[in-house]
Amino acid sequence: MAKALIALFLVALLAGCQKPDHPPEPGSSGQAIPWAPLTPNLNPPPLSQGPAPIPLNTPACQATDLIGAVIGENSATGHLITTIGFAGVGECYLDGTPSVGMLDSSGHPIPFRERALFYPPRQPGRTLVEAGPAPTPNTGLNLGEAGVEIDWATQGDNCPGAQPVVPAEALVAIPAGGVIGITIPAGPGAYVCEGLGVGAFEGPNVPMPASPVPPLPAISMQVPSTVRVGNALHYLVTLADDRNQALDLVELCPTYEEELFADLVNGSPQLGGKHIYSLNCGPAGVLKPGSSVTFQMVFMVPADAAPGKYTLVFMLGYWNAMTSFAQAIVTLK
Repeated sequence: MAKALIALFLVALLAGCQKPDHPPEPGSSGQAIPWAPLTPNLNPPPLSQGPAPIPLNTPACQATDLIGAVIGENSATGHLITTIGFAGVGECYLDGTPSVGMLDSSGHPIPFRERALFYPPRQPGRTLVEAGPAPTPNTGLNLGEAGVEIDWATQGDNCPGAQPVVPAEALVAIPAGGVIGITIPAGPGAYVCEGLGVGAFEGPNVPMPASPVPPLPAISMQVPSTVRVGNALHYLVTLADDRNQALDLVELCPTYEEELFADLVNGSPQLGGKHIYSLNCGPAGVLKPGSSVTFQMVFMVPADAAPGKYTLVFMLGYWNAMTSFAQAIVTLK
């Protein structure tokens, strides 16, 4: 890893945060899981997308809690899709599909029947509305705003002899109570026999925090006291679940890094470069609370290494963050 990461572990090791355990025995069956040079996954999963979380005890919005405006119109396949955005005078939430009535420029009701939206809502559900100015036309929904889409037919192929009516105002019945009027910009007329499509309240998706990863198990090592230069250093690492939480090693396999240091105290370079792998987690299965599993490890000692005492450092973490470690002294001959 980078020098800064090595320095971080050096400080922790010298501070005595974790002393080497007594050499453990292999797992309860007496067998260690064999080593395999598996390529690690160093990329954490991307943040998922989802609706903004709604604080506890947030009330449902009523019409008096809202200010609204048309923020977008889009013509598609003979329909005009109109998006109405809502902001709040306080914090509340909108959910469900509202009833919507339409008025013409004279204030007369347009006798639409309600139907499903031509394009289904993309992300319906309970949506947080926060205090803010009226939504801005020709923009997408901002965080803290909710929207609902309506659509009507702009072509009268299925309405022979009918004349289009130009909607001028939408009356949106808010599920928790009240009706809010929204001015509709002048545009293509509507053919009433095709009905009025009404969608569900929806909001913008936001990055969601990744699911918390379980704590790493405790590490202990069994390392031979000597190994010849140029040979493979075989040793055992035992992972023990000392938390009251099972760890599925198949679903979330830790990454490990192993390094030899000639002079750990003074920060000598690691011997032989980086050695980062994924554990051979497939045979390990689920590590239950209070149980342990032992892995056979192999470190190839470079042929040009100088004989002498070295510190073997074993680091464990998820993806590219090594957060737990153990160490042992080994003599190269």
